Amino acid sequence: MLQSVARKFLPKSRTDNCLRVRQAAGDVRVLKSIEHKTAHYGGLQTCGSVWACPVCSAKIAERRRAELIAAMAAHRASGGSVPMLTLTAPHQFKDLLGDLLARQAKALRSFWSDRVVKSVFQEMGIMGQVRALEVTHGRRSPRNNGWHPHYHVLLFGGASINQARRDVFLMCRWEELLIDRWVACCVRAGLGAPSREHGLKLDHGDKAAKYVAKWGLEDEMTKGHTKKSLHGETPFDFLRAYLADPNDKQAGALFKEFAETFKGKRQLHWSKGLKQHYAIGDKTDDELAAAQDDQAVLLGSITIDQWRDVLAVEGRGLVLFLAVSGGWDAVALYLASIKRIFAVEPVASRTVFNGRKWRTCDV
Repeated sequence: MLQSVARKFLPKSRTDNCLRVRQAAGDVRVLKSIEHKTAHYGGLQTCGSVWACPVCSAKIAERRRAELIAAMAAHRASGGSVPMLTLTAPHQFKDLLGDLLARQAKALRSFWSDRVVKSVFQEMGIMGQVRALEVTHGRRSPRNNGWHPHYHVLLFGGASINQARRDVFLMCRWEELLIDRWVACCVRAGLGAPSREHGLKLDHGDKAAKYVAKWGLEDEMTKGHTKKSLHGETPFDFLRAYLADPNDKQAGALFKEFAETFKGKRQLHWSKGLKQHYAIGDKTDDELAAAQDDQAVLLGSITIDQWRDVLAVEGRGLVLFLAVSGGWDAVALYLASIKRIFAVEPVASRTVFNGRKWRTCDV
C-alpha cells in the first residue's frame, strides 16, 4: 500500500513500475518461501530504490544488515571492537533538505581530515568505518525544526577500545576531543554550533551491535527512513500519513522533496578496502532488490489479463495475503471475482484506480 502511495508522488520514476510491469513476456508468478512462509511475485520488474520504494528498501536493508553483521563478527573474532559515532548538526524549519545535506557533507569532510580527529582515531586503532545517513522531520513535534539529517558511523577499532570500556575516563576524553572538532567543522560549514549534549555521541560496541541487530526489520526498524521515529517522522511515515489522510498534502510534498534529494545517494558508505578486507561482496542495490536468496515453490501463475485486473483494483497485496492464508484456490477465487466486476454488461459507472489516476468506467 505504501508503494502505491509513493507512485503517486513519483509518477515518472522506476518506482512507478516496480512490481507492476513484467520483466519479459510471460505470466506473473506467485511463489511461497519455504523458509519464511511468505509469498512474493516472480517475473516483475523491481526498481532497487533504497530511498523511495518501501518494498525494495526492506529487501535491501535486510541484505545490507547481513553484510554488516558478517564484517562485525569477523572484526570481533580478531580481537577488535566496533563502537558507534553519531553526528548531528543544527537545523531549522526553513532549511531545505538539499542545502542541509550539502553543508553537513562539507562539515564531515573537514572532520575526517582534521589533525586532532585523526590522532584520536589512531589512538582508538580505527582501521575502517561504515557510515549510514538517516533523516527525520519534526513537523508534528512541539518545536518544529524541520529536516533532521544525521550520521551513524560504525568504527572498526582495535583492542584499545576494549580497554576504554573499562576506563570511562578514556572514552570520555576521546568524545570531548571529537566533539570540539565537530563543532568547529559545523560552524565553518555554515551550520552553526551543535549542542555538546546532542551534537556528537561516542558509544561503545554494545550500542553498535543493538543498532545493527534491529536494522532491516520491517516493523521495528532502528535504521534510516524506514523506521517509525519516536521523535519525528521518517520519509515512509509521510506515506503512512497520506494513506491515512489524503488531505495531508504536506506529507506528499515532503516525501517528494526527500526522494528527489536522496536519489542516487548511497545508503551506506564503507571506507576504502574495508569490504575487501572482510570478503564482503560489492553488490548494487538493484542486485540486492532483485535477488531471491531463499528457496520457494510456485503456487500459481497470473495471466496478463488477470494481472491487469489486479492492478486496476490495487489488489497486489491482497493476492499475496490470500496466497499465504488460503493457498492458490483462494487466489483463483479472487481473480475470478475481480474479472466479473469488469466483464458484466455495463449498467452503471464506478470510479476505479488504474494504477496512475482515478477514472470512471462502466460496470
